[in-house]
Amino acid sequence: MKKFVIAMVGVLACAPLAAFSQDDVIAHAGDASVTQSDVTTLLKGVDPRARQAADPAALDGLVRAALAQKIVLAQAKQKGWDKQPQVQADIERAQREIIERSYLASVNAPDATYPSDAEIQSAYDANSRAFTVPASLHLAQIYLALPPNADAATVAKLHKQADDLAARARKGDFAALAKANSQDKTSAANGGDMGFLPEGVLLPAVRQAAATLKPGEVSAAIQTPTGFHVVKLIDTRAASVRPLADVKEQIRASLRAQRTQQNAQAYVAKLTDKTPINEDALKKALASVQ
Repeated sequence: MKKFVIAMVGVLACAPLAAFSQDDVIAHAGDASVTQSDVTTLLKGVDPRARQAADPAALDGLVRAALAQKIVLAQAKQKGWDKQPQVQADIERAQREIIERSYLASVNAPDATYPSDAEIQSAYDANSRAFTVPASLHLAQIYLALPPNADAATVAKLHKQADDLAARARKGDFAALAKANSQDKTSAANGGDMGFLPEGVLLPAVRQAAATLKPGEVSAAIQTPTGFHVVKLIDTRAASVRPLADVKEQIRASLRAQRTQQNAQAYVAKLTDKTPINEDALKKALASVQ
C-alpha cells in the first residue's frame, strides 16, 4: 500500500488550495488540515484499481502523509524558504516547464476521431497481458504476531496457540475466533475476512498453504517471519483478461497521449532542426562547468 499512498500524495502536490467548512475536516494539526474534498481530489487522480485495493490503513496513511505535507509547506513559507533565490529559480523553471508542456499538448493533440474503434481493438489485442487480472484468493485469517527476537520458548508457545485456534476454527465459528483472537485488527473487525487478494501479494508460506485448501477449509498454523497465520479459503478467482468494454477509455486515453507526445516531438524538432550550432561556444560553456 506504500505505493498507493505515495501516488496519491503526489496528486495532492498539484491540487489547488481551497477553503472548506469545518465539518469537512478529516484531520488537522495546528493551522493545517486535510478535508474530505482534499481526499476526494486525491482519489480521483488515482487508478480505480488502486482505489479498490486500498484498505483503511492505507487511507489513514494517505491522510497523515497529506497532512504532514501541508504542515511542512506551512513551516517553510513561515520561514521564508520559498523566497530563497535557488527555490525561486526552481519555481520559475517548473512554471516554464508546465507552460511549455501544456501548450505543446494543446497544439499537438490528435484529431478528435483518433483513435478509431479498430485501432483501440488492435491495441487491446496486442497488449492483452497488460489487462490481465491475476488469479486471486478470497481469504480470512487469524494472525498472531511474533515479538521481535523471540526466543525458542516464545515461538513454541505461540505456535501451540495457533495450532489450537486452527483446530477450533475447523469445528467452530472462524469469524468469531478471528474477532476475538486475531492481532491483525483491520481484518479481525471483519471476522478475519481479507477479501480477494492477488496470489502475488501473499506471503510465500501463506500462498503455498492456501493452494492445498478447498473453499471452506482451514489451514494448519503457518509460520512466517512476523508471526503465525491460520487461514480459511473462502473462494478463488482464476486469472482473466478484462473485457475491452472495461478498458476501452483507458486505451483511448493512452493512445491519444502517445500520439500527442509523438506530434510534440516532431513539432519541437521542426522548430530548431535548421538552426546552426556554434560548436566552439558550446565547448567553452562545457569547459566552464568542468
